[in-house]
Amino acid sequence: MSYKKQQGSALVLSLVVITVMAVFAAAMVKLDWSNQEMTSREVFATQAWFAAHSANEYALTQLFPLGSKQSNPKACISNYPISADKFSCSSVSASCTATTITENGKTINRYQLEATATCGTGKYAVTRIQETWAKDLSENE
Repeated sequence: MSYKKQQGSALVLSLVVITVMAVFAAAMVKLDWSNQEMTSREVFATQAWFAAHSANEYALTQLFPLGSKQSNPKACISNYPISADKFSCSSVSASCTATTITENGKTINRYQLEATATCGTGKYAVTRIQETWAKDLSENE
């Protein structure tokens, strides 16, 4: 019985398979890292959106107090005192701009509210801006 010389193809094939598997593993690690970054940004974006929404709601409660039939135009200020610590964000602000329109002898107050919230830090910082328009339905003559 004669033995053939080994060709070494199994060794080459195993090296190719190991190399391909290493490339796949590196791609999976990169994909997982990318997903973690995206999830972090989505969490901060949602947090910033809700913080801006809450700031606008706060401004609306100042403009339209419960139990009152009319808006409170004096409550429309350029910067509402909102603490960002309550939202775990780096900054939350809300502002109001009033516009008075007279139509057919009736005065209508319109308000533009804008809230801005920034959550996260560094490359994970996400800012959301919400704009709300409100109108006083009780028309003054």
